[in-house]
Amino acid sequence: MAFTTRDSGAGGLSFSTNALAASFTANNSVQPGGIHPIPGQTTGGNGSVSGTEVRFDIAFTTPLTLPADHYFFVPQVALDNGDFLWLSAPRPIVPPGTPFPPGVTDLQSWTRDAGLDPDWLRVGTDIVGGTSAPTFNAAFSLDGTLVAIPEPMSLSLLASALVGLVMLRRGSLRGSASA
Repeated sequence: MAFTTRDSGAGGLSFSTNALAASFTANNSVQPGGIHPIPGQTTGGNGSVSGTEVRFDIAFTTPLTLPADHYFFVPQVALDNGDFLWLSAPRPIVPPGTPFPPGVTDLQSWTRDAGLDPDWLRVGTDIVGGTSAPTFNAAFSLDGTLVAIPEPMSLSLLASALVGLVMLRRGSLRGSASA
């Protein structure tokens, strides 16, 4: 279930692209139509693919506010011709990448297509498989501004304190008027 979406055609985001490699080959791929439900999910992948490696820089018009949790990031890119394939990065993240801080789990990429909907499969462990199944991360980075949002209990405590101050103030005004 998508809890939010952004679309460049609707003005929800802007983007720019930068071709990093005009001729790029990925050793293996997992492509729509090549993803199968359990028990036949482990296909080994769809083999190598070649194309242009492109970097997308995206800016959301309306920021996303996300509480701490795990989220699925599902990029969908419409092309005039050809297929959009998302590159993966090694897991766990190794230099020169920035590893997760201690205590934070490095989760692997999951995928699905129409044949699995609404289920998901792990790209490495479930689909590619093998004696020592590989695992992958989606290759992306996220920049943004961390904004502390007060918890609901904090707001309740603040409201109670303000009500108490008002009542104290009224009580001190009555006391001075009767003197």
